[in-house]
Amino acid sequence: MAQDSLRGDAGRTPPTGSGPGSPAEAWTILSHLITGFLVFGLGGAGLDALLGTRWFLLVGLLLGGAASFALIYIRYLYVPPDPLPRPGGPAGPEDRKEQHG
Repeated sequence: MAQDSLRGDAGRTPPTGSGPGSPAEAWTILSHLITGFLVFGLGGAGLDALLGTRWFLLVGLLLGGAASFALIYIRYLYVPPDPLPRPGGPAGPEDRKEQHG
């Protein structure tokens, strides 16, 4: 449930067969990967055709791959660290008990 709230999916119940490791999630990851290469690659090919160069396609494919992998990492693999306690404030439930009683 904590992971769902980080992605903005809190409160929604996932359809059957769409949990972590499901085929639907695998297809979504694959589509993110392919889309990044296609969009940036086509943009680079368009710039190459427009400007008469040959290296924008390569740059577009590299940027598209990097953007795709970054999106997949952030969406499916990244777990944010626990927030640090504020200086002078209680660090956790144990410290709160000591202060109040």
